[in-house]
Amino acid sequence: MNAEPKTKRRWMSVVLIVSLALNLLIVGVAVGTVLRVKGSDHAKAPPGFGPALYRALPKEDRKAMRGELSGLHKEGSNARTQGFEAISAALRAVPFDPVAVEGLLQQQAQATADLQSELQAQWMVRVTAMSDEERQTYAERLQEVIQKGPHSRKKKD
Repeated sequence: MNAEPKTKRRWMSVVLIVSLALNLLIVGVAVGTVLRVKGSDHAKAPPGFGPALYRALPKEDRKAMRGELSGLHKEGSNARTQGFEAISAALRAVPFDPVAVEGLLQQQAQATADLQSELQAQWMVRVTAMSDEERQTYAERLQEVIQKGPHSRKKKD
């Protein structure tokens, strides 16, 4: 008989530890995902008011609204570019003039309010033109959008 003790197989303990670590990692990811999706306040929060109203509209109406408002969007984009240039210059100015920066922020806020007013007017025209049945269907789609929660950015329509 051999009196020498068998050498330990170190690689077995390393494989066991790595396997345990991977299993814990997978369980952690799964539990974290479930908690994030099911239990978070973000998952329970409804989408923004305007985006929900828009997404519940029929596809044809959404497409028409985008077409009608594309000029306003392009105009707003140009104004934002100019606004950022003006804010950048105002922030670099010495001495700093907080009144000028406040004025630029007010201009941006007014431009945003004007765009929102135009969007609301376009939405109201469409909803007013709907029949009673179409409005009922729209209300049901709106409820579905609200229940789905915030919009995922996977698909753009």
